[in-house]
Amino acid sequence: MTITRIAGGTVFAGPRLEPRRADITIAGGEITDITAPGPPAGPGTLDARGCFVLPGFVDCHDHLRNLMPGLAIGEGLALDAMLAVMWESQRLMGPVEYRLGALLGGVQRLRAGITTVVDHCYTYHAEGLDRATLEGLGESGIRHAYARGVMTRPYEPVVEDWEVAARRMRGIVADGLIDPDRLFVAPVSLRQASPDDYRRCVDLAAELGAGLYTHVAETAAEIGDWEAQLGTTPIHALDGLGFLGERTVLVHCVKLTDSEIEVLAERGAHVVHCPTNHMKLAKGFTRVPDLLSAGVNVALGVDMMADMLVEIRSEVGLHAVHRGDPRAVSKVQALQMATVNGGRALGWGGRVGVIAPGMAADLLVLDGRAIEHGPVLDPHYAVVYTAHSGMVRDVLVGGEAVVRDHRCTTVDEDALLAEVEDVVARYLERLGHEPPWWRRKGDPS
Repeated sequence: MTITRIAGGTVFAGPRLEPRRADITIAGGEITDITAPGPPAGPGTLDARGCFVLPGFVDCHDHLRNLMPGLAIGEGLALDAMLAVMWESQRLMGPVEYRLGALLGGVQRLRAGITTVVDHCYTYHAEGLDRATLEGLGESGIRHAYARGVMTRPYEPVVEDWEVAARRMRGIVADGLIDPDRLFVAPVSLRQASPDDYRRCVDLAAELGAGLYTHVAETAAEIGDWEAQLGTTPIHALDGLGFLGERTVLVHCVKLTDSEIEVLAERGAHVVHCPTNHMKLAKGFTRVPDLLSAGVNVALGVDMMADMLVEIRSEVGLHAVHRGDPRAVSKVQALQMATVNGGRALGWGGRVGVIAPGMAADLLVLDGRAIEHGPVLDPHYAVVYTAHSGMVRDVLVGGEAVVRDHRCTTVDEDALLAEVEDVVARYLERLGHEPPWWRRKGDPS
């Protein structure tokens, strides 16, 4: 369904997300005007009275092959041990699982108000995985960027030779599967790619017109590896490799020095913070307040945790506790990290993340009259502290209603869930795991 007008909502307008009662006019997939409220009816009109209308959230870091969340063998492990489990459990995945993971992940994020996602995809241990992933993302209806991972070490069953990775990336661009402005050449991390791989990725990104993307500065062990292999800390090492620039996105950045923050600001590189993932894996505290103060653009990533509203709330609370200062990151700053800052990180700041004329009509409509909110004195407070993803009523991508009345319009949700459950059950059986509860006789159904 094409929407041409959203009427009567409390619109979080402009880069400051300033709430005001207004109508939004849409044409050609873009916002054309923001005006005083008028009648809530008419062809193509979405009645948003009693609702908050926000820019669609931008999830700048995710891995959408998370088809086995909560699998017991991976729970409670720190990062490096968890990665080993993930690689082992992913080795038999093929195009079917990759397509379904991207499709399910895209639908789940749309239902939570996320209109743009960066899928940092890896591993590539079989042919056809790029095409399957991109097909799944396209089917979901979510706006997406593709951070195409490069993993040449350390786990042989799922690594990919550098030349094969480069050939496949050239191929997906040449075949029109992804536009260069939606592609990031993405060495996974120093755990999974060598310094020479990083150098090659810089050259390949320049050749293709793509951006650069990596996990970095997550653990003390990783920092020790950078120092052992390149003689300096991660950000300075990346700078020496030519990896930093305005089209560079760096994920996590948990352990940074003052001089590294200065370099990030000078180069115009972007940082993505994933607060719930950091808490789950006990990674530590990224210096987000210091990064923001230095002028570094910081965005948010869901990173397999599924709900941007939780990430926004966690962003405020995590730094308040760590700094002993409730104002360390403000409500508005956290909302900006999930919207306008995300658009900037992707190089799409003129298209997504802000409600303003000329921007893409990527919007979410959130119930503003739910009892959980009441009474609403400050709309920012209501969204940050009392909203949850079940309140997301409608979602638009380019003016198309991809979620309407809490249901995704691009797929049959019930059929998709049944297909996913069947594929995952058969996959677990191939790995030698016990069937999931929905396949066992006598268990709840």
